[in-house]
Amino acid sequence: MNRIIIIAFLSLIALLASAGCTGLLPVQNDPGEQPAVTQYPTAYEPQLGEPAPQEPVYAQANSPSASGIRGITRMLIWADIVDCDGFHNMDGLVVKYCFYDATNRPVSFDGTSISMQVTVYTPDTNRQNQQITPKMLYRGYTTISRSIPEGNYPLRGIWIPYSELSLADSDRGIGSIHVRANLPTGVVLEAEERYIWPALR
Repeated sequence: MNRIIIIAFLSLIALLASAGCTGLLPVQNDPGEQPAVTQYPTAYEPQLGEPAPQEPVYAQANSPSASGIRGITRMLIWADIVDCDGFHNMDGLVVKYCFYDATNRPVSFDGTSISMQVTVYTPDTNRQNQQITPKMLYRGYTTISRSIPEGNYPLRGIWIPYSELSLADSDRGIGSIHVRANLPTGVVLEAEERYIWPALR
């Protein structure tokens, strides 16, 4: 009987040893060996003191403003010489204007009255190239009711006939043009452009 118990005990030991070798029983990993882990990208988290990424903001400088005349904050002016008869002389000036909002987008309007004061000055030097205080050549008032559209509109603007400029023999010509606009909102805007246009003789 004792021999049978000993044989059964030895058989059990042999079975356990065989199971450990064949993987029938769970085997613990080596403490130095880590199981493979699949890495997935995580959401970006800025470090302390690092600014969070911002979405790009694109300038809309050329797109028209939707704010209307109440959004006007700035005025730009320039002038073109007009030759009405084709003899390559200056019959007058057309002063052009454009209004912009706070984001530098052009403001278009139609049917709104804006009072404009236009003043023309000589340069700060005379025909002898001596320094002088600019002399006023012209001052006029008009009311505009719409903006100038984009495109080739050479006669759109404020017309100033050359014959109305008070030029003396010593004057070099036109030195600067100053425009003051009184908006119906109460805002007053001023703009100036400088030129050296010789006087006609």
